[in-house]
Amino acid sequence: MSESTAKLLGNSPAFVRLLHTLRLVAMTDAGVLINGERGVGKTLLAQELHASSQRRMLPFTAINCAGMPDSAFAVRFSTVDGALRGVGGSDLHHGGTLFLDEVGELSAQSQSILFHFLENSAASRELRLISASSKDLIAQIGNGTFREDLFYRLFVVPLDLPPLRERADDLVLLLKHFSREIALAYKRPAPRYSVGARNLLKAYSWPGNIRELRNLCERMVILLAGRMIQPENLPEEIRSGAGGDKASLRFALPAEGIDLLKLEGDMIRQALGMTGGNRSKAARLLRLTRDTLLYRIQKHNIEM
Repeated sequence: MSESTAKLLGNSPAFVRLLHTLRLVAMTDAGVLINGERGVGKTLLAQELHASSQRRMLPFTAINCAGMPDSAFAVRFSTVDGALRGVGGSDLHHGGTLFLDEVGELSAQSQSILFHFLENSAASRELRLISASSKDLIAQIGNGTFREDLFYRLFVVPLDLPPLRERADDLVLLLKHFSREIALAYKRPAPRYSVGARNLLKAYSWPGNIRELRNLCERMVILLAGRMIQPENLPEEIRSGAGGDKASLRFALPAEGIDLLKLEGDMIRQALGMTGGNRSKAARLLRLTRDTLLYRIQKHNIEM
């Protein structure tokens, strides 16, 4: 099982804007570069882009560039009389979609092979090319590890897939989806999540993104099928907020500023999650009076 089995679920403003852009670009042949951290669902987004395009009945071929030897990459992108011999050759030559995942991991030699293919191969003109990277390719151009000319061959329309920590409003939707899907696969009743557990999950930073969330859901289905998940049932790294030490709680204001209102809501959710929804204990954690906390819970429309 993997996160790629999920539908593109989400109602958060950033995610809705992303889907709107996807629909606009899907019906064109423009090159697309999907940016996002590992585990956010870049492959799923590429598949959705293909499925929404005029090429939906043609092959979708994915190549993971991370760790691929130059020799293997050269074989995949070798051509005979302009036709693509590797990556499933003849089908793609007739107009499929080629998805290059983690393109920022390509070596200088493989970048040269890809650039030559895009510049000179007749097959490349028949393909819809989608690329994805968890690295900042602009920064890589700056330090000389990624070709600028290749970047502009890949990059026409950017799709920036936000990390899960910026999609707190979507988390419960994804949680329910994965729980139902996995429970069905295991033929077990899906667990439910208490308000305290949900608030704690919303406050967690999710370094592994959707992949990490799905792994958690699978663990809960296996160990606690049909039960109500409480904060104490969650892994320690989630209960402690981010798995770090107290030094991680010292905030530095980013140069671009911060959404203080959102930060306040996140801190209240985390405190409620850590205390199992006990408002008096949460108020003590936040150094607030109970009445002040209750006012701010209402202000942020936090479930209790």
